[in-house]
Amino acid sequence: MTTVETLTASRNLMTRHAAAAYPGIRHVAIPGWDLFFLTPEPGQTVVAIGGEEAYAYETPSGARAAAIRLAAGDRATVVAWDGPAFLATWRVERADEAGAGAVAAPGTDAR
Repeated sequence: MTTVETLTASRNLMTRHAAAAYPGIRHVAIPGWDLFFLTPEPGQTVVAIGGEEAYAYETPSGARAAAIRLAAGDRATVVAWDGPAFLATWRVERADEAGAGAVAAPGTDAR
């Protein structure tokens, strides 16, 4: 059985993998950084190589973004970009039954 989660989180995932690993997904390089940002459009799916993540945070207005940590084979689909404070709704399908990539709410540690 596949574990499926629906999360409200950042619109971007961070990765250390090259753009070629994510065909069709916007891949943004930041000069001087060894991380890249993935910004999929609603309906696009990131098939994880492993290590892709978004940090948990809370905005000054109180909107909360969940952490996302993806393991190899996990699939993260942007459902919508209509969340508070420009957050996105994600559907995350874990590649294994145990849900290898932990997800934590702000202020908690799921690992």
